[in-house]
Amino acid sequence: MADRAALGVAIEQVEEAYEYMLAYAAQGRSQEGAGPGGANIRDYLGHFISGAETLATWYETDDRLPANLGSEMAKTARLIVDVLQTLLASQNISSEKVDNTNALILMREFLTEVFFADKVLITKD
Repeated sequence: MADRAALGVAIEQVEEAYEYMLAYAAQGRSQEGAGPGGANIRDYLGHFISGAETLATWYETDDRLPANLGSEMAKTARLIVDVLQTLLASQNISSEKVDNTNALILMREFLTEVFFADKVLITKD
C-alpha cells in the first residue's frame, strides 16, 4: 500500500480543489482573471490533477485491492485527469466551464470513489 500520509495528502488535494471549483463556479466569472482569486483556478486544478494521479497509481499498484476494483477506479481517475487537463488548456477558464466540469457524471463518480477509498480502503477500524 502507498504511504497513508501520501494518500491522505492526495485526497486532501482533491477535496480542497473541488471545494474551490464549486465556489469558483458560483461566482459567475466570464474571465478567469476578473476579481480576487480568479487566476488561482489553475493552481487548484493542478492540485486536483496531482492528487488524482497519486490515487490512480495507488489503485493500479496496490495488490491488496481486488484487481477489477483497482483497475476501474484507476480508469476513472485517469479520465478525470484528462478532463481537467483539457480544461486547463483553455485560454480562459470561466465559471461556466468549471460549473459544467463539476456537473459531469464522471466527476461525481471519481469523487465517490475517492470517498470510498478514504473511508473503506485506507481507513482501518
